[in-house]
Amino acid sequence: MEKYRPKTLSDVYGNVEQINTLRACVAQGSIPNLILAGPPGVGKTSTVLCIVRELLEGHFKEAALELNASDERGIDVVREQIKSFAQKKVALGAGKTKIIILDEADSLTEGAQHALRMIISNYSETTRFVLSCNTSSKII
Repeated sequence: MEKYRPKTLSDVYGNVEQINTLRACVAQGSIPNLILAGPPGVGKTSTVLCIVRELLEGHFKEAALELNASDERGIDVVREQIKSFAQKKVALGAGKTKIIILDEADSLTEGAQHALRMIISNYSETTRFVLSCNTSSKII
């Protein structure tokens, strides 16, 4: 399956308007915090990984964190892993930020979501958050 996963945004096919909006963000060199919602298998995670690879170029491993929230859904993961990554200093180019990808974010507990909100507001200048979910109404 990984063999056929798109590597760049030009490899992603789908809703042309949304893809063009994401391409414009990448062209500017940064993205806002995002929530991507849709049924399983439509390419949310693959698209996000393409965006992150293009934005961070050679810094992908040290400046991107991908977590599957359905596996690690408690407040401890948010407080420990996500907060420590957001606090971490990474030497990136001017205007570039670290990116945290939370796949299946609608599985996070309510307490974890409240803790995540605080982390997002505290580290908004150095870290971007991309939440991928099946049902956006489960995100507070």
